[in-house]
Amino acid sequence: MTDIALVKAWKADESGNLIYRKTARNFNPMIATSGKVTVVEVEDIVPVGTFDPDDVHTPSIYVDRIVKTTSEKRIEQRTVTPSS
Repeated sequence: MTDIALVKAWKADESGNLIYRKTARNFNPMIATSGKVTVVEVEDIVPVGTFDPDDVHTPSIYVDRIVKTTSEKRIEQRTVTPSS
């Protein structure tokens, strides 16, 4: 068991229930439950009762701290110059 688990989630409610996006659902629930203290970085915090219980990926009993951050949308553009 680790001392601290750091996890990034898409949404959390005020009590700490977490929902992940896409492939993060594969490994983040296991990481969140493996630490003595779990710190979660989320993009959005919603009121309790907003989530359907079937949609929750990690229940709040595993979450100790929630940190809200602004999401960076990185858009990369590839430019191709014609070869001479």
